[in-house]
Amino acid sequence: MNLNPVSAALQNATLHLALSRDQARLRRLQARSREKPDDAGLREGFEKALAASVAARARRETQAPTPTFDDDLPVAREADHIIALIAKHQVVVIAGETGSGKTTQLPKLCLAAGRGINGMIGC
Repeated sequence: MNLNPVSAALQNATLHLALSRDQARLRRLQARSREKPDDAGLREGFEKALAASVAARARRETQAPTPTFDDDLPVAREADHIIALIAKHQVVVIAGETGSGKTTQLPKLCLAAGRGINGMIGC
């Protein structure tokens, strides 16, 4: 196998910068290109797909809106604390009364915490 180790390390380091919806497909393409290192078409296809996904993620990051919060809602009043928790933990459970702003404010809090750039925020 004559895969360039610098190129392989760069690809692995760059893969996490791709959109989450593309990462599994990109890993499969990468594995196929490593299995057949002499197939320039596979390698070029992987590199092109990786570059496109990384570029799409970068565009999403630069175009992400800056969320605003309704301070009249209890969830929004705790915005800084919730954003810190979302950034630190993979799972955060938030319970609140009906009308506290969970449905309307939590997606915006996730966006403020840096979520939604690689993929979607589901609520």
